[in-house]
Amino acid sequence: MKILIVEDDVVLSRLLNEYLLRLGHERVQACLTGEEACVAIEKGYFDCAFVDLRLPDADGLQMLDAIKRRDPSIPVVMMSGYPTMEYAIQAMRKGASDFLTKPFTLQDLALALERVTKERVLLLENLSLQLECRAQKQLEKANRELERKAREQASLFAISRRLDEIRSSEELFPCIVEIASELSKSPDVGLFISPPEQRTLLPVSCHGLVGRQDLTTFFERQSERLKGLLDTGSNHVCLAGDNLFGGSFEGGEAKNFCCWPLRIRGEFFGFLMISQARCIAQSGSSDEKLVDFLMKKASLAIENMALYESLISNFYGILKSLVNAIEAKDPYTRKHSDRVTCYAIDIARVIDCSTSQMEALRTVGYLHDIGKIGIADNLLHKPGPITAEEYELIRRHPAIGDSIVANLGFADSERAIIKHHHESWDGSGYPDGLAGEDIPILARIVTVADAYDAMTSRRAYREAMSLDAAIHEIRSYRGRQFDPVVADAFIESLQDMERIKDAG
Repeated sequence: MKILIVEDDVVLSRLLNEYLLRLGHERVQACLTGEEACVAIEKGYFDCAFVDLRLPDADGLQMLDAIKRRDPSIPVVMMSGYPTMEYAIQAMRKGASDFLTKPFTLQDLALALERVTKERVLLLENLSLQLECRAQKQLEKANRELERKAREQASLFAISRRLDEIRSSEELFPCIVEIASELSKSPDVGLFISPPEQRTLLPVSCHGLVGRQDLTTFFERQSERLKGLLDTGSNHVCLAGDNLFGGSFEGGEAKNFCCWPLRIRGEFFGFLMISQARCIAQSGSSDEKLVDFLMKKASLAIENMALYESLISNFYGILKSLVNAIEAKDPYTRKHSDRVTCYAIDIARVIDCSTSQMEALRTVGYLHDIGKIGIADNLLHKPGPITAEEYELIRRHPAIGDSIVANLGFADSERAIIKHHHESWDGSGYPDGLAGEDIPILARIVTVADAYDAMTSRRAYREAMSLDAAIHEIRSYRGRQFDPVVADAFIESLQDMERIKDAG
């Protein structure tokens, strides 16, 4: 066959070229740009084309149109490392024969080539025999196959999208189990991991398997044997429930257990178990392929999540060190950010903030005064009253803090904590003079917590206020400087803490 490759990755392009030549194809031409590919199409004839969706000088869909205009019978396989449902549907509508999602194996490439080659034969036959009944039936079959591929591709995209939207490992494991349950239509699904240096398999998320004493006992007794069965390089293993548990799983119906190993960088990490009356790992259905894809995607997601959480932890550690360095210079403000964060979280609990809002306060609330790194030390630690000009300089620290974190990937709600924690409910605050509910809720929370800690902390130029005096001040400025709901919630949280102390 004469095959055209349009791929801007030089290494991948050379690899595909060499592999297809080794398969014995007549000619393989690799192009790095859309312009080079257009020239090749005009000069020569090709039996098949592999086209990257994103090229440096052209859209892959445009190349698909150009190839189909030249010869509608040429099968085109689209390739992409950033697949979306929209691109897949457009590609199928424009006549793409298949879709390879990067990274893919050379075996995937060979299978795709075999599939599109067969499609080409069928297409040519249908073009010549379209008036006959046999040709019509073959065309209908090809259409059904394309629809099946489109549905399968839609499912693959849906799986990718759901996993890509996860932002923490606490959400990732239950999501994997939920998707597996939906794909297999099984109520009993569990995800288990094998910690390093441990013999047992630990359940990290289960659907319908919680509390199964026979399951727990089995893993304690058979964990090494089960790991040995799964860690053989196979995609999945189907085990008979009768042999595992000595009887039916529930309702008197014998169950099989389809187990998919989970590998991280090639090493056995755990497995997904699905219980069913009919083992989907032996059915040859699309369900099997979808679960295979789920596990490959899950292994990448788990690895990426671990790296991301490690980087985030180090990143916040660096920022907190900066804050500690600022506060360590002044004995009167030491641990100020810790206390403000604690107060803010107490307020958030009272007003029923979401889990993500609470997490934002825990991480970014600590950094609300990071902009003070841009204010001169002699001004921050001045023992006496400050002048109007000096006050204007100090007022710049929220905007300075926002500029420091502007390119660090914070959400808008998180950046608002840093930039707007000195805004006032009546619009008299800074830096933007926001008022009322135009001030983001997390910033309103930190405003009250910050003011309370400032009032109850001893400073070089004044003594600390008492608890009652600080509460009186918050009530006095309720509806002026402070959001009334947030101010009331903070006072309630303080009173609750006092009651707990008295009871103790």
